[in-house]
Amino acid sequence: MSNNIIRSSNNFNAFKSHVMKYGLSLSNFYDVQFQLNANASGNFLNNLLNTVIHSDQNATSVVTMQEFMRIYADECSIPGFSISTGDYRITNSPNMKYAYGIVNNEFTVSFILDADSQTRRLFDAWGNFIYSGVSYKESTLVNSALNQNTNIQLGRTRYRDEYVCDIIVIKLERYASSNKNLLPPPTDESDDILTSRFFKQRDIIPGSNKPGYSRFGKPIPKYSVRLKNAFPTLVSAIPLSSGSSQLIKVQATFEYEMAIPSTQTGGSVEEQDKWDWITG
Repeated sequence: MSNNIIRSSNNFNAFKSHVMKYGLSLSNFYDVQFQLNANASGNFLNNLLNTVIHSDQNATSVVTMQEFMRIYADECSIPGFSISTGDYRITNSPNMKYAYGIVNNEFTVSFILDADSQTRRLFDAWGNFIYSGVSYKESTLVNSALNQNTNIQLGRTRYRDEYVCDIIVIKLERYASSNKNLLPPPTDESDDILTSRFFKQRDIIPGSNKPGYSRFGKPIPKYSVRLKNAFPTLVSAIPLSSGSSQLIKVQATFEYEMAIPSTQTGGSVEEQDKWDWITG
């Protein structure tokens, strides 16, 4: 009995020590980014995602659709995968498995719908660009980013390279989530590592002239996955009812070619054209 108690106590102490050192990850600290490919300049998605949603009079503060979607992204999952297997059997042996491929799960992200329905308008335009069902008869458009189809494109599907982009999902952690992340605030600006991890005093208190850094640490990207060449395949319906009021959400499901996690690239957010991947 006493040996079991001691063993249990040791296991608990080891668990507590590991939690204090490595911490626990929380599900509500993340970032979703829609990133254009390097050769996407001037194409439909470039115009669509860079559509200006809001700007002040001096245009010093500009919110684009790309940033807008990051703010309203309410829920998503870092997609998993399954290994495709086949059966084989040697004489008088049990059936065994061998691996021959990998299948990536679909990626679904849920957005809180804004009062101007900007998010749904984006996916309407994206879907209509993939398979053109509507075109505009006049020569000019008020918002040319939302419709770039002509009568020639009606009823036709675009080439795949024209409507895909990369999606990056980043799992963030607090700087004090574990002893591994915990660092003292910098005393001067000469330490580039520390200064990049903490907010300045004026960042916390607007208009403050107090020098130095606060003890509030910036979010630390610890894990990410890049979904290469993704495009929406399913956009959810918008439910409406006369019952109690609640937030409306829009879900979009994406297919993609390859999921590249940061564990394979050695960085938190992978840079473009720094790695090879299957192209066939």
